[in-house]
Amino acid sequence: MFSQKLSSSILCILDSRELSYEMASELCDLSTRYFGSIARGQAAPSINTLEKICIGFQRTPNDLLGIATEKDELAYRIAMRVIHYRRYSLFNGDYTTFPVCPRCENSMEREYQAFCDRCGQKLNWDAFRYAVLFPKAE
Repeated sequence: MFSQKLSSSILCILDSRELSYEMASELCDLSTRYFGSIARGQAAPSINTLEKICIGFQRTPNDLLGIATEKDELAYRIAMRVIHYRRYSLFNGDYTTFPVCPRCENSMEREYQAFCDRCGQKLNWDAFRYAVLFPKAE
């Protein structure tokens, strides 16, 4: 369970910051191979390694391990409206779109799912037909 929560948090950070394993391992002062095994949930890091990951990503251990305060926990139960999507080009020149989670801003694989598969946020799809293209980070 520890490794799964840490792995999920790391993958979410990598996705949101558009980092590769190599770039992230440099930030955390770890070897790429070891960092990759932690990110995939195949290895459980020591306390010292967890500290390096926290420093590299500028997060607390509670953030990385999914330990939230009671207020934060209740916020996930209140449905947030999905109002953005991302557009990706396909190899044949067409485009496909994916909805964007309003809390973690990660692309979701499916529309109309009850919760975000990355952060667990409860979702409201009432306004999705009016969704707009997600603004790119500058």
